[in-house]
Amino acid sequence: MKTSTIYSILWLAWLGAFLAIELSALWSGRSDLTLSWYVWRLEKLGTTWTFLRYFVAAFLVWLTLHLVFGWWR
Repeated sequence: MKTSTIYSILWLAWLGAFLAIELSALWSGRSDLTLSWYVWRLEKLGTTWTFLRYFVAAFLVWLTLHLVFGWWR
């Protein structure tokens, strides 16, 4: 099997696992089991913007510009 095929399968598996975890948490009414809840829980450890918040903000800016506009390929 080609390496590109293996990586395609792994990315789809990762996406499927992520969606399964998030959607099952939301459908069960347990929003405290979602990724965003865990991020905000870590954020509450500090009273101001922590490294985690800067990291998440920078990552989301990069991800948006990369996926939407094709920058930094």
